[in-house]
Amino acid sequence: MPQTDELHLEETVCRFGCSPDAFDPTLMVERAAPPPPAQGPHPNARQMPQILLRTDPVWRRACLAQTAHIPSGYTYLGQLMGHDMGSSVSMSSVPHARRGKDMTAVAALGPTRYNLIDNPLTLETVYGSGPSMASTLYDPETMLFRLTPGARLARVYRVSPDPLSDRREVIRALYDERNRDTLMLHELTVAWMQFHNLCARSLLPAHRPFQAYVIVRNHAVRVWHHIVAQDILPRFVHPDIAALTQIPQEWRLDETTLLHGLFRAFHAMPLAAYHLGRSGSHNLRVLLKSGFDHSEAETDWAVDWPLLFGEKPGGPKTGLSASVAPELRAPVSAAAVIALDDRSAAEALPLRPGNPVIESALAKLPAAWRDRLTPDRLAQDFNARFPAAPIDLTAEVVEWGPLFQMMMIEAQLYGQKGGLGPFGSALLRGSIMGSIDRVALAPELPAAQNLPRPATMLELIKLVRRG
Repeated sequence: MPQTDELHLEETVCRFGCSPDAFDPTLMVERAAPPPPAQGPHPNARQMPQILLRTDPVWRRACLAQTAHIPSGYTYLGQLMGHDMGSSVSMSSVPHARRGKDMTAVAALGPTRYNLIDNPLTLETVYGSGPSMASTLYDPETMLFRLTPGARLARVYRVSPDPLSDRREVIRALYDERNRDTLMLHELTVAWMQFHNLCARSLLPAHRPFQAYVIVRNHAVRVWHHIVAQDILPRFVHPDIAALTQIPQEWRLDETTLLHGLFRAFHAMPLAAYHLGRSGSHNLRVLLKSGFDHSEAETDWAVDWPLLFGEKPGGPKTGLSASVAPELRAPVSAAAVIALDDRSAAEALPLRPGNPVIESALAKLPAAWRDRLTPDRLAQDFNARFPAAPIDLTAEVVEWGPLFQMMMIEAQLYGQKGGLGPFGSALLRGSIMGSIDRVALAPELPAAQNLPRPATMLELIKLVRRG
């Protein structure tokens, strides 16, 4: 990615209607609804937001001094939730699929992005396609995950990228490679695999392997939904939004939109280094390895989960803010993360606070917040409160920058205890609960009623470590 201080949009007219310039509605692909009215004229070239690119250690410390209230374990539990929501790829990479007639929150994304996770928030990021298709993950006889009981890491396999070559590469047997290379995320994934095996073993004497698999898979999803709703969301959702009993439909974004528009803001949470008790401090760069070889993290230290989830005092804490760790930028190994943020914001053009879909969601906020979250007001309040910030915000940067930047700005201004601001909370709660509501589960069988039901991720980890 070019390392410049300014990034400009080259197109003067946006065919998706996200630009303030007038646009031609005939270019909208398979859109049945009438196009939004043309906006007033604006300069053709607009500076894109620079908060993620101008990583300033002094500014980062100032942000965390205000927002670091969330135990750092939720950084990676939230990342696992994001991976279970979706894996967004270009539609051109899956030519067999067409989503052009999708009229959900941002229908214009239909022709450009595709979600590889077929069933969001069903632990598909852990289970994959199941024991019939993934023999590397599952024992075909017992239909259990191939894991040593109590192990915190997946088993190692040697695979050949070229069937004609004798060269072998080491790979950890996890379904979703996004969960493989960061140790904390790796351990969380394996904990769910161990939870499945623990429950399934208790059923195997009275049930056939596939019956046990199906019963426990449904049970695990129910436990996951409870942890998402009662353990994860309360850490991030603003109290004013958590208190609402009704969730407007406008807050329920589709999973692909949520990934590109809001979840990128969670890249503000990783810390530059983690102190993990007896193992000492470890830099974020160590945790962001690529490739299949053993990382230093896997061989030299273990995660103290009670410390990371805040049960023990003195653990690392973080929060959402208008900054990212200096390590989460080029040219270190996380460069691909920032490149993806920029590229996805450019591709998913409707994901702008100035887009009519986002404006309609803003209009459903409680009256006390609507006027405070306009682009003009956000820019004014941010500049007045944080004059030392590495960017001088303007209303245009807020309105036509990527949605995740607005979420970071709002979190810095109005988030509570490191969480999102009211609008980010509304989109997160509405979209996550909407995805949960769309999951169709079979009725719970009597055999599942006595299975363990940990209420938090930390309880689940402790359960599987005890065996």
